Amino acid sequence: MITPTGRPDAAAQRGRRFTRGAVLPAVAAFISPVACSEDAFRLPDFNARYIAFGDSSTAGPSQRDYVDFLCERLGVPPEAFANEGRGGESAGEGADRLTSYLDRRLFPNAHSLLYWEGAAELIDFLQANDPLLAFSPSAPAYPHAAALAARLDETQAAVERALAAGRDAGLTVYVATYFFMPSGSLNCEPLFLGVLLPGQADNANAYVALLNERIRAAAAAQGATLVDVATLDATLRGSAANYHNCNHLSAAGNEIVAGLFFDVIPPGPP
Repeated sequence: MITPTGRPDAAAQRGRRFTRGAVLPAVAAFISPVACSEDAFRLPDFNARYIAFGDSSTAGPSQRDYVDFLCERLGVPPEAFANEGRGGESAGEGADRLTSYLDRRLFPNAHSLLYWEGAAELIDFLQANDPLLAFSPSAPAYPHAAALAARLDETQAAVERALAAGRDAGLTVYVATYFFMPSGSLNCEPLFLGVLLPGQADNANAYVALLNERIRAAAAAQGATLVDVATLDATLRGSAANYHNCNHLSAAGNEIVAGLFFDVIPPGPP
């Protein structure tokens, strides 16, 4: 999720990729770089009807993800959902991974893609430029405006690439915006003081708002259905119990988000 914190180290969060090199040279010649990871030789999942794809907002640290609740609301068995969340993954990495999955037809009977990704590039930007969340990007004197705009351009392009891959594979595509940080102090272990302070939350949310604008634009450009999680702000931030920590929802928060997905997803095949 969006804050310059909360991401595991690069090796852990990005799948601990490794090359198989000379071990299987004949096979390696026929698979993409993304396929050269621990899921390179996955078998097709014939049960999956919904592909829930994204970062730790899709597969996070809380006891239950939004996918678990949405499965129940739709009245489908758990195996109808493939939870393909990967914490800390960037939108560019995700677009490569998703394209690889779809090209390999790992979900041949799926009809819907639920996409929720795009924060990691912004997290990297914050770690490099505003690690203490001292600035608001909406301020007139914000010192990194050009660099931030360029990073958001890259993120939007990657999100659009993922949405287009889903559409071109014949899937009905849904894309979610991000929720905002709670204004009260919450555990945020990677921060210097271990807590996300109210002023920092305000600045973080200004960055989130800019990211959400790009996600909305990507949805419109690629004909995807928007699941505007940001519109749940008053409900989610109305209770600290909706948050697992500063940058992840709790099971209660994920249940609220699942309700929003449910409102826009028709039951059964589209």
